[in-house]
Amino acid sequence: MKQESKRSWFVLPYLLIVGVAAARLSMSLPFNFVPVLSCLLFFGAKRPKRELVAPCLALMGVDIFLTKIGYGYPISLDHAVTWLWYGMATMLGATLLRRSYTLPRALTGVLLASISFFVASNLAVWMVWNMYPKTVGGLVDCYVAALPFFRNSAISETLATGMIAAFVRWSETRKEAAFMKSTSPVSM
Repeated sequence: MKQESKRSWFVLPYLLIVGVAAARLSMSLPFNFVPVLSCLLFFGAKRPKRELVAPCLALMGVDIFLTKIGYGYPISLDHAVTWLWYGMATMLGATLLRRSYTLPRALTGVLLASISFFVASNLAVWMVWNMYPKTVGGLVDCYVAALPFFRNSAISETLATGMIAAFVRWSETRKEAAFMKSTSPVSM
C-alpha cells in the first residue's frame, strides 16, 4: 500500500505547480490572488527531496519572464528573497507535512510561510527600490501599501490549503476503504 500511495501522489503536486505558473503568467489575477506557497508546501510534502528544486526553478522562470518581458523591470535583489522563499516553502512542506498532511498542520505551514514572506519580501522592496524613503516611516508605508496584496494572498493560500487538505483526506479515506474491502473475508 505504501508504494501505491507514493505513485498516487506523483501527478497532483506537479499539476498544482503548473496551474500556479499558468495563473501567474495570465497576469489578470487581482492583488496576487495565486496560492503559490500552499502549492509549494504540498509539493514539498508529497514529492521526494531530490525533486524539490523543480517547482522552484519553474516559478523562478515565470518570475524572470514576467519581470523582464511582462513588466519591463530589471531583475533585482528583492527577487532573490522571493526565490529563497520558494525553497523555504518546499522545505517547510517536506519537514512539517511529509509524515502527516492534515488541515491544522497545513494551515500552520501556510501561515508561517505567508507571514514570513510578507515581512521579508516587503523589507527587500523597501531596501532595494526607491519607492519609499529609507526611514522607519518609509518602511511602515511600504508594509501598509502591501496589506491588500497580503490579504488576498492569505485568502487564496488559506482556501487552497483547505481544498488540498480536504482532497488529501478524501483520497486517503477512499484508499483505506478500498484496502479494507480487498482484505476482508468474502462471505457466502
